[in-house]
Amino acid sequence: MNSPKEPENSPSTPRIGLKNKLIRTMIVVGTLPLLLAMVISYVQGNKSVQEVIGASFQALAFETATKTDFILREEIAKNSHRASHPTLILAARGQNQRLTGVDDADLEEHLAAALASWKPGGEPTHPILQNAGSRVLKSFLKAGGPSAEATRAMYVTDARGILVSSINFHPAILGADDPAQKKVMAEGEGFVYLSDIHQAHGKGEYVFHLAVPIMNFEKKIFGIFHRIYSAKKFFSPSIEPIIFGETGHVMMINSDGIVIDCPILPTGTRLPNPELIKSVTGPEANWAQTRGDGHGSEDLSIIGYAPLLETNTILNASSGKKWFTFAWQASQELFAPTRKLFQWISAAALISILLIVFMGSLASDRIVQPIRRLQNTTARIGRGEEVEPLEIRTGDEIESLAEEVNTMNRLLSEAFLGLEDEVRKKTKALIYLQEYTESILMSVPDVLLIFNENLTLQYVNQAFEKLTGAAGKDVEGKSLQGLTQEFTEQWAFLAKELTRFSSGTSSIGPGAPAASGEPRDPLAPKVSDEEGDQRNTINLGSHVYVYQFFHVNVKADDKNPIGLLMRDISEEKALQDQLTMAEKLSGLGTLAAGIAHEMNNPLYSIMGYTEAILDEKDTGKIQTFAEKILSRARHMASVILNMSGYTRSKATDTTQDVNLNERLDAAIEMALMASYSDNIELVKNYSPLPLIQAKPEELQQIFLNIIRNGVQAMEGKGKITISSSRLDGNIVTQISDTGPGIPREYLSKIFDPFFTTKEQGKGTGLGLNIVHRLVGKYGGQIKVDSQLNSGTTFTITFPIPPTH
Repeated sequence: MNSPKEPENSPSTPRIGLKNKLIRTMIVVGTLPLLLAMVISYVQGNKSVQEVIGASFQALAFETATKTDFILREEIAKNSHRASHPTLILAARGQNQRLTGVDDADLEEHLAAALASWKPGGEPTHPILQNAGSRVLKSFLKAGGPSAEATRAMYVTDARGILVSSINFHPAILGADDPAQKKVMAEGEGFVYLSDIHQAHGKGEYVFHLAVPIMNFEKKIFGIFHRIYSAKKFFSPSIEPIIFGETGHVMMINSDGIVIDCPILPTGTRLPNPELIKSVTGPEANWAQTRGDGHGSEDLSIIGYAPLLETNTILNASSGKKWFTFAWQASQELFAPTRKLFQWISAAALISILLIVFMGSLASDRIVQPIRRLQNTTARIGRGEEVEPLEIRTGDEIESLAEEVNTMNRLLSEAFLGLEDEVRKKTKALIYLQEYTESILMSVPDVLLIFNENLTLQYVNQAFEKLTGAAGKDVEGKSLQGLTQEFTEQWAFLAKELTRFSSGTSSIGPGAPAASGEPRDPLAPKVSDEEGDQRNTINLGSHVYVYQFFHVNVKADDKNPIGLLMRDISEEKALQDQLTMAEKLSGLGTLAAGIAHEMNNPLYSIMGYTEAILDEKDTGKIQTFAEKILSRARHMASVILNMSGYTRSKATDTTQDVNLNERLDAAIEMALMASYSDNIELVKNYSPLPLIQAKPEELQQIFLNIIRNGVQAMEGKGKITISSSRLDGNIVTQISDTGPGIPREYLSKIFDPFFTTKEQGKGTGLGLNIVHRLVGKYGGQIKVDSQLNSGTTFTITFPIPPTH
C-alpha cells in the first residue's frame, strides 16, 4: 500500500536552498567587484578632475598676475622716465628756490591766495594749470591708451608738498600730509610709492596712487611726480576679457579681500568670507578648494590664485598691502564634468547590473519573480501604503522571507495604529498640562501680575481679581498707573518701581543684597524689625503686602516679560512683632550671662586682696591692697556699663588719654592672679607709646580676655610673651602663648558669639566676641596666627591719633 502523498510546501517537505537557485558566481564575482571598481573609478576620476581644474585655474591666475605685474612695472618705468623731464625738474626746482627765502607769514599769504582760487570747477586759465609743467603733463596724456583713460589726476609737488603743476583741480594745493609725499621724501632716491585702492576724496570711484621722485643728475630730490588712476579703468582691459565658459572669469583683490577689478562685483566690494580671503592670499601661486566663492554662493568651489610678486614688493613697502588675482567659476558649471562623469559611471553600472539581472532571469525566472514581488511589496510598505499579505510558495528561503515580510507588515500596521493613539494621548496631555498650569496660576494665593516688554499687563491671576474686584480681561493691556480707582497712590508707586526694575536701576528682585555676614554681638540690642527687615512692603488698606519683581525666562530671541508677585503678610507681621518682643527678652538673658562672665576674674582678684588685708598688719600694704580692690570694683562697674547698652546711651561714654603699656600690666596682674599658678613665665617687651583716646577699662578688658585665654590654654604652665611697638602710624600689641594652638578649621569662628572649644561649663564663647567688638569700636584690627602644638599669637593694632 502506497503512503499518502504529502501536500506541497508542507512543513515536513525539505526546502531547496536559495543558494542552489541563484547564480552565485554571477552576483558575487560580477556585480560586487564591478560596483567597487566603478566607485573607485569615480572617486579617483573626481579627484583628478578637481586637480586638473585647480591646476588650470592656478595657471590662469598666475598668467594674469604675471601680465598685470608686467603692465604695472612698465607703467612705473614710464612714469619714472616722465619724472625726469627737464621742464618738470626746472618747475619743481624753481618753486623750491622761490620759496626758500620766503618767511612763514609771506608763505602763508601765498598759500591762502592760491587756495582761494583753487577749487573744483574753477577757471581753466588758472596759472597753475597753464604753466610749462602743466602743459608737459597734459602732453603725456595725448598718446592715449588705457593708462591715459584711467588717469584721474597727474601733478607735481615740490619738496614741501606744495603743488607746482597739474592737469586738473583734483590735487590739493598743499599736500605735505599726503602719505605719498611723506614716504617718497623719507625714502629718497629710487623709491616708488604705490598705494592700495581707496576712494578719491573719501567718496566716488576707487583709485590708486603712483608717485616717483623728481631728481637732478646729482640725485637730489626737487619734487615728486604723482599720478592717480581709476582702478577699474586701469585693470579692466587686462582682467575682464579673461572669460571662460559661461561664468568663469579672473578677478583681482587685495590682501584684505577688497575687490580691485571683477566683471561681476563692483570695485571696492569686500568679500564676506574671511576663510576664503585667507585661502586665496597665499605667498605663492596655488589653488584651493573652499566653501564659498566670494560671489554670494556658499557651495564648494575651486579657486586658483597668484600674487603680483614684483608689484607687491613696491605695494607692501608703501602701504603694507598686497594684490592678488584669482580665477573662479560658478560651482554649477565648475563641477559639470564631475557630474557628467558620475552620470556615465552610474549609467555603466546600471547597464552592467541590468545585464547581470537579465542573464540571471534567463537562468532562473522562477527565483527572480518572487524577489521582485518582495521588492515591490517592501517598497510599498516603506512608503506607508496598505498592502495585502504576500502569497509566495517556492519552498525555499524566499518563502520564509515572504512570511517575515508579512509579519513585519502586520507589526508595522499595529505600531502605526499605536503611534496614532499615542499622539492623541500626548496632545490630550499637552492640553491638560496647559489647563493645569493655568489653574495653578489662578489658584496661587499670592497676587501675580505679568507685564510685557511695553510694561503693560499681560496676565493677572484670580488673587489679583479678588484684591481689586476687576476681571483679568478688563485690565489686560493697561499699565499700573491708575490701574484701579482704589489704591491709586500705591499703584503709581509700583509703576515707578516697575520702570526702575526694567531699566536695571532697582534691586527690588531676586538679586537684592543679602545681610552682612559680620559676627553680631549677642549682648548688644538687636536691630529692630523696621531696620532689619529688607523686604519691600506696601500697604493696601488694612493689609500689608510684600512685593518682588522678577524676570520671566522665555525663549532667548524674545524679550523677557517681567513678573510682580505680592504676598499678604499681615498675619506674619503680627507674629513677627510678637517674636521681636520675645527676642528682646532673650537678649536680656544673654546680657546677664555676659556680665557674669566678665565679672568672674575681677571678683576673684577682689577676694584675694581682701584675704590679704585680713592677714596683713602693715598699714601701707593694706592701703595698696585697698586701692587695688577699688580699682577692680571700678573695672567691674565699667564692664557692667559697657556691656549693657540698655541703661546708658553711647552719648554718656567718656574717653581719656590711656597708656597701653599700663593697661597691659593691669591685665597681666589680674590674669596671673586668677590662674593660681607660679609655673608661668612672663616675657615683656614694651616700647614707649603715645597716648590714645579710649576708656581704660575697655582696653584692659581686651588684653585680659586674651591673656586669660592663653593662660587657660597652657593649663597654668608655659610662657606668655607680650610686646608693644609703634609701626607705620599704628600701635601694635602682640600677645603670644605656648599652648596647644587653635585648629585651622576653628580660626574663622573664634570671634563668633558663643563659639568655644572648652568643655561644657568652662567657657561661654563670649570673651573673644567682646574683644572683637571693642577693638573695632576704636578703629583697630585684630589678627590671630596659630600653629598646632606651638602656640597662638594675637596681634592688636590701634591707630595713633593725628595729634600724636
